[in-house]
Amino acid sequence: MHPFARLIVITLVVLINNVSVHKNALAEDKTSEAVHLNTSSTSDGENPLIKMNPINVIGIKPEQAPKPGASTLKGRALRLQQNDTLGQTLSEELGVSNASFGPGVGIPVIRGLTGSRVRILQNGIGTHDATSLSPDHALAIDTLFANEIKVLRGPETIRYGGGAIGGIVDVSDDRIPQRRAKETVSGTIESRYNTNANGTHSAFTLNTGKDRLALNLGGFFRDRNDIRIPGKAIDEAFAVQQLGLTEISNASGKIPNTDNKSIGGFTGLSWLGDQVMAGMSVSHTDNRYGIPRGSHHLDPNHLDGLETILPRLDDIAGFEDIFGPQALFPNIRVNMRQTRYDFKSEWYEPIQGIDSISFRYGLVDYGHTEFEGGLPFTRFNNKAGEGRVEMQHNLLHNLSGTFGLQWIDRKFSALGVETFVPETKQLSIGLYTTQTYTLNNWSLQGGLRFEHSQVNPKENELKLRGSALSPVPLPDSLDFQAISASLGLQWNPRQDFTATLTYNHGVRPPDIQELFSFGPHLSTRSFDIGNVQLKNETVNMIDLGFEWKTARASMRINGYYNRTSDFIYQRNTGLFYEVDNEVIRQRCVSVAQCVSMFAYDQRSAEFIGYESSIDATLYQLPQGNLSLTLFSDYVRGRFVNNDRSDVPRMPPLRYGSELGFGNPVWNMALRYTRAEEQPHPGTNETSTRGYHLLTVSADYQLKANQWMDLWFFAKGYNLLNEEIRNSVSFLRNFAPEPGRSFILGVRATF
Repeated sequence: MHPFARLIVITLVVLINNVSVHKNALAEDKTSEAVHLNTSSTSDGENPLIKMNPINVIGIKPEQAPKPGASTLKGRALRLQQNDTLGQTLSEELGVSNASFGPGVGIPVIRGLTGSRVRILQNGIGTHDATSLSPDHALAIDTLFANEIKVLRGPETIRYGGGAIGGIVDVSDDRIPQRRAKETVSGTIESRYNTNANGTHSAFTLNTGKDRLALNLGGFFRDRNDIRIPGKAIDEAFAVQQLGLTEISNASGKIPNTDNKSIGGFTGLSWLGDQVMAGMSVSHTDNRYGIPRGSHHLDPNHLDGLETILPRLDDIAGFEDIFGPQALFPNIRVNMRQTRYDFKSEWYEPIQGIDSISFRYGLVDYGHTEFEGGLPFTRFNNKAGEGRVEMQHNLLHNLSGTFGLQWIDRKFSALGVETFVPETKQLSIGLYTTQTYTLNNWSLQGGLRFEHSQVNPKENELKLRGSALSPVPLPDSLDFQAISASLGLQWNPRQDFTATLTYNHGVRPPDIQELFSFGPHLSTRSFDIGNVQLKNETVNMIDLGFEWKTARASMRINGYYNRTSDFIYQRNTGLFYEVDNEVIRQRCVSVAQCVSMFAYDQRSAEFIGYESSIDATLYQLPQGNLSLTLFSDYVRGRFVNNDRSDVPRMPPLRYGSELGFGNPVWNMALRYTRAEEQPHPGTNETSTRGYHLLTVSADYQLKANQWMDLWFFAKGYNLLNEEIRNSVSFLRNFAPEPGRSFILGVRATF
């Protein structure tokens, strides 16, 4: 039996036994209750038949004004947009792009920023995987568990530290039960199939409990073959322009080594009292995926003399041990695993004026091994603990807010052939407050944060084998202090109109890889060089937004300007490093042997952009409503000094429309997106062509019986089967986005 199926069967057996016991207990409770009522009916008529004690409702937070710069994806919209990766799931959100690295990796890009500038959270605590270290590392999150995904870009980012200066993505999945179980057993089962690469993705959640105890369980399984594409994997114009190669070995119709298999699950248990709750969860994820190999094999035109032995590349009879397929075309695979422990406790309304005092802590043990040709090359380990203590108050009239303490203790290492980051310890502590004052139709929000970060490398120098580069001495410790502040003003002159003006001053200390990288990283085809002289990165951003809503139409527009001092970026030096010969060259001799050299540097940069959308109900018909959505977003990033060159890997101008028809039971939608050419790729980078993206979706909700609801859905992606080179992807020239695909699925809720 398949491990995933075995897990479901065992879980169902346990829960069925629990249901039986619970039903017997309920029957006994009802009998006792009937006897009590009969006794009460014979009492003196002056006394009430049933005496009810007052009930104090606690733990319900008052409705708050919308937060500036915040958007939430949930319900039907979330279910239709859910995909294998978080970046792909959010790719239709305004201002958000997907930094893909093949189909197995997708990281959200917010207004052109990602990596160490965008914090990815799971129920309020960081994922602490290796996504900020390198763009080829997948997130340790399965999107099918998500009940809600929030994207924050305003004063609230103060709560999460310098790593959130570009924004927050918080995935909520309620793995720690938040409320008492209403039913003996409830849950969901979902399964979907993708015609492109025969991908399957299934997940289940089960919720049960009795009295003050609540238990949640969940599991998922994902499997996919190599992704199909409409053209060739490697952009041959790029090979000529950047690498100087006119003849390369190229794949067509699909991207080899992009298959993926992942399995995982969680269990969460809570005790839910009248004013206090305490809970914990344990989760584990195993993810095995391939890195697109279009750039990682030997070039048959430059075999350094092997062509005299092998006149034909496909004729290796008698030479399998030395020149087998894996020797000539080594696959790069990533085996990732993460075990995570989460703890949560809340005390509701301990005294008057205090809404709650909460404690959150996450302990993450993450690791992945990168294999080349079946041999382990590099082992990444990241052990991190993140905690947060927070108090929410309404101490003064019209004033509410939070006071909090956050700390992160992290130990990172990357050991093996590609040890390009030494073992390092990092400790950061932050004190913060966010406050909101409301008066009539005005709301003023502000935040302040003090943060200290200390980084301690274990090694005293960075060095390579051979003599390509001289050793780089390292300090015993690096300390960074950061003070961040934010301010937001919201005006509601009418019930249907909101105007917001926000200012963010964010300070981010350099991350580990930005300080200490020194060596080749074959998965990204780069030689990364860190910089121990890096200073804090400082962001000053102004955001002006307007939102208008009526019964049949709504409009939203945001414009922003971001000036970042000492912006940390990877500068393409224009040089190449030959991995085998350990030498630096000005020109690439072989696409298999050389990798581009990137050095971390700092320059002041500015980002200017907007996001806008218009939603309107065109017709209200008996069968359903016909609606139209128009949308567009854009960001331009440039360095502000010297030659005012472009910040690399910025998303292009996007605009489009969506036509929908349906009602609460069923819905159909056709969405068209036009992405223009990205002519500002950055120094020594290549531009990307524009593309047309056409998608279609349909779903239908069916109440199967009194205890189960079914939801059927289908989605078609890239219906025009266009070759799409993603400008925010490091691997855009080696792995285009998937071609035409159809996703079919069903979700049962019981």
